[in-house]
Amino acid sequence: MTELDMNPATLPADARALYEQMAQRRKAHGEGFGGPYLALLNHPELARRIEELGFFLKFEGALPRAVYQFIVLTVARATGAGFEWHDHIAHARAAGLPEQVIDCIASQRSAELPLPYALAHAILEKTIAWQIVPDDLQVQAASQWGKRGLIEIVVLSGFYQMFAAINQGFDIRP
Repeated sequence: MTELDMNPATLPADARALYEQMAQRRKAHGEGFGGPYLALLNHPELARRIEELGFFLKFEGALPRAVYQFIVLTVARATGAGFEWHDHIAHARAAGLPEQVIDCIASQRSAELPLPYALAHAILEKTIAWQIVPDDLQVQAASQWGKRGLIEIVVLSGFYQMFAAINQGFDIRP
């Protein structure tokens, strides 16, 4: 078990206040808050900065919500991050990610993915393997989602790989 305080009620006052602020902000968007952020709140400034990026990508980014959730689930499946899968599956469905696509991710049947998910998956295969995204995939993604969308796909891949490390490192479970 972790050495970290994972109970918002017993965190130091600054971390507790930050927890309340972040939880309220997420609640205003119909979402819960916790999981890996409870571990991160043991380092409040780092938690605040990570949450700022995560909030931007999730609620203010260029990518459609279904594509965002596709990326989260794909990275969660690839990294074995059970918490992220469990935490995002209902959000993926609510965002309109087709059940067939969710099933393809879960069973690693990427050849059956329809567009535009097949394109996002091709990029994620490269980022998860820490390889260069080929120019042709970059051009296709920029055409589909704009340059900002292309950048967000790569950043989201890294962002959720980071969360996989946090979840596994501190035994964050669904």
